[in-house]
Amino acid sequence: MKKVALYEYLGTNGTILSPVYLEGIYSVKKWELTAEPGKVLMKGGEKFGRSQIVPDNELSKWKEV
Repeated sequence: MKKVALYEYLGTNGTILSPVYLEGIYSVKKWELTAEPGKVLMKGGEKFGRSQIVPDNELSKWKEV
């Protein structure tokens, strides 16, 4: 499973999700998970697609099957 850290920033026109971390600006860390070819992502016994964006505190709950 490929994991890419993303940072969500609140702007005047909504939110921005970016892989760029801006020091000193409040952000919420999230992860983009991508399953290997032929596999899917799973959380709590429920199967999802090949790619999901999940909160940092839920990262350990996801696996690839």
